[in-house]
Amino acid sequence: MRRRRKGRGPLLKYVALIGLAIFMCTQIGWSYQPSQEYVSVRVEPGQTVWQLASVVVDEDTDVRQVIQSILDENKLTGDRAIQPGQVLRLPVASGKAGHVRQVLAAQLVP
Repeated sequence: MRRRRKGRGPLLKYVALIGLAIFMCTQIGWSYQPSQEYVSVRVEPGQTVWQLASVVVDEDTDVRQVIQSILDENKLTGDRAIQPGQVLRLPVASGKAGHVRQVLAAQLVP
């Protein structure tokens, strides 16, 4: 009966697997795009969470879900909890932050 010597075969397999794992992890990290971004906005007198949410909401989302997200993100308990001058973080869909900033800025122009 012949005995097989364990040579470099198993070692090369492990090195190849480790290299592949590192490559895959870096590729996933480079291609990851968050599905949500945030826009910071200073509350103006008379603004409500509902008004802010209506700017952020898209056609596929219920505005009430966005309101709840704003309340949760900013640790607020209700619509009346915001004050003029307060800075809120508004959740927006990825890639839509610039558009939301433009719409909010246009609302401030008298």
